Amino acid sequence: MKVRVPKIPTRGALDRLAGYIGRPSAFGLKGYRAGVVIAMLVVVVGGSSTKAVMHAAESLPEDAAFRAQGVVVTEQQLKQRVSLMEFVYGLQQPKELAKQDEFKRSVAKAMAVSNVVDQAAREQGIVIADKAASDQLEKMIKETGYADRKTFIQELGARGISEQNVIDEIKRQQGNARLFGKVTEPVKPVTDADAQRYFDQNRAQMVTPEQRDIANIVVPDEATAQQVLQQANAGGDFAALARQFSIDGSTKDKGGSLGLVQVTQLDPGYGKAAFGAPAGSAFGPVQTPQGWNVGRVGEVRPSEPVSFEQVRDAIKGKLDNDAKLAAWDGFLAQRIKDADVTYAPEYQPANPDASPVQAGQGN
Repeated sequence: MKVRVPKIPTRGALDRLAGYIGRPSAFGLKGYRAGVVIAMLVVVVGGSSTKAVMHAAESLPEDAAFRAQGVVVTEQQLKQRVSLMEFVYGLQQPKELAKQDEFKRSVAKAMAVSNVVDQAAREQGIVIADKAASDQLEKMIKETGYADRKTFIQELGARGISEQNVIDEIKRQQGNARLFGKVTEPVKPVTDADAQRYFDQNRAQMVTPEQRDIANIVVPDEATAQQVLQQANAGGDFAALARQFSIDGSTKDKGGSLGLVQVTQLDPGYGKAAFGAPAGSAFGPVQTPQGWNVGRVGEVRPSEPVSFEQVRDAIKGKLDNDAKLAAWDGFLAQRIKDADVTYAPEYQPANPDASPVQAGQGN
């Protein structure tokens, strides 16, 4: 079961580049960001690559970020795509100077591979109609709480993004999904015997993760967090404190409730505190990008072994997904190699020729 944890980010900016390329990802808007499950890193700094910048840098225009399949993408085009990714996928650029260079190179790699996938979809004759994408956008606008399409377009304009930019992104994702289906169609179905074998080989991991019912209060500074913690420890009503102090509009009216969550669904520092505290106790303050957090542990559901019948379908789904990703990764790796991508030195990723999975493995 996936649990949406509002306002407590589960991963950093580079992780949010995953899914955007490498395989199809769910198109999300403002209300969906916290629930997006990221599949893989796009690029990891380190490892070797088969192609350093062997092409002379001067062969690229001065304002170029990279060239792929003979098409130059400028720095301005790259920045506009980042703005789109921030709005659509909730991408967050790192504030730390040490991570900004890696982020810039990762974005360039993400866009280069995205363009490669787009070209492969076109070659397969995959075309998404504007109306289909527009209808999908209309549905998402309604589901994410915008008053109307005009309000949505106004927010886009404030970010330097056009409605057509978003429609094109929806078309890109829908086209990628169709391409993924075509590439992975030959993959053989997973059998019950395959699932049983995997279960037997991984029996020690076949348990339900511990879950905890967590309530959380977000405040803007540490001093206020300490004040809230003291009141909670003194027997104060945590739900009332949440309604009084929390700046998290999505949970304060629910007494700060996040529901039952697993530690992996939480920010690492927050998760360590939440799963290290006894049931019925308050914990914190813990700082996250959203502010200073004070939490309270309610019900604790311990980890328990599961039977094969309980997880058979989940295992089959995982094995099927793994097999399809392997097929997709092989296809994508060859397409990246054939694209002959040349990066400007300041945008050169650590593994320019590697597919997203290979890059994550340091190949």
